[in-house]
Amino acid sequence: MEKLDPFRMTREETTEVIKEASGCTVTWCRRDGHPAGAYVQSVMLDGEIYVTSTSDRGKNVAWRRDPRTTLVFEVPLKGGVTVLGRVIFENDTALKRRVLNAMADGVGVQGEMRERYLSHLNTASREVIRIVPEKYVTLHTGRTFAAMVAEENKSSGGSA
Repeated sequence: MEKLDPFRMTREETTEVIKEASGCTVTWCRRDGHPAGAYVQSVMLDGEIYVTSTSDRGKNVAWRRDPRTTLVFEVPLKGGVTVLGRVIFENDTALKRRVLNAMADGVGVQGEMRERYLSHLNTASREVIRIVPEKYVTLHTGRTFAAMVAEENKSSGGSA
């Protein structure tokens, strides 16, 4: 069996990847049992992971039926994080404002463009969804890449 411990990420590295990633892929299970996924913008506030979506979207409907989800984050050469967990729909206006502002910060919009961005997101049907992690699966792609290069250098007689 391959030894993967050297490539696992620390809690701090895991949090760093989640914060740095501009978004993630989220999954849900359709009524017919088929898995589905979509890329969404995500933010981490006060140590919690949040995404948003509108109430009529298939994922929101599916999550109300079955709140299990998986999120996949990636920052090239830093790491990949898979979060297995559950969703909780938050119904707090102040939290919604904080999450949407953090999303605007994440894409770097300012001035009039920021106001347009926020008005596009801040609709009555926009829901804030908190992710409750149950398990993290991580891979430090920087260390993985370094190990591959070292192995290649070793096998070709070069120096690492």
